Amino acid sequence: MMKAIEIPKSLIEETIARIREAILSGELPLGSKLSEQRLADMLGVSRSPVAQALAILKTEGLVEIYPKRGSYVYLPDARDVSEMCEYRSILETAALTLSLERQKAGLLSSLRGAMQAMETALQAKDLKAYSQHDMAFHLAFLAHCENRRLEAAYARTISSVIGVRTHVFLSGSSHSERSMAEHRQIFAACEAGKAVDACRLLKAHIHRLDEDFGASLGGADSIG
Repeated sequence: MMKAIEIPKSLIEETIARIREAILSGELPLGSKLSEQRLADMLGVSRSPVAQALAILKTEGLVEIYPKRGSYVYLPDARDVSEMCEYRSILETAALTLSLERQKAGLLSSLRGAMQAMETALQAKDLKAYSQHDMAFHLAFLAHCENRRLEAAYARTISSVIGVRTHVFLSGSSHSERSMAEHRQIFAACEAGKAVDACRLLKAHIHRLDEDFGASLGGADSIG
């Protein structure tokens, strides 16, 4: 059987993907200045695709571009993070409710797998892996809600949230056990089919990021 042709990513797409990943992984910290020339040298490309990539990442909320001052990784303030949490809790609780109605078995399987991976990462004290599997837990609500528009809206706007969460996770781990316990409680409510309780727990858990972000900027150890 003939193998499908793999269409390579364009240089612009690859540049966007590399810079986005560096921001979301914390390699390029929140608020850090972005030098087009330095990024171009690191990626082995000219400045043109870097400039275009930064313009695209600005539309995703990951980069701020100021005339005569240059480009920076976004740095949200307390209000920004509070609004992120509110927006995220609205979408995720709606998706959770729909997922329990439409794909409960698939949802529980995905949540269980994410939790097992989170437990393993926690035991290994691998905060980056824990953060990634934590995000997989939350994405499961969107993956099983059977609403493409809801899933697409979440995908378009989640990047800035991931960046903030990574910052908080990498700032310390004093609340890691609390975070894990809250995921277990959300899962238990979903397993019992108690959508109202699950949504209440999920909303409270999401809003932890608000307080933990403030603590991380103050130098305190926290994990959201």
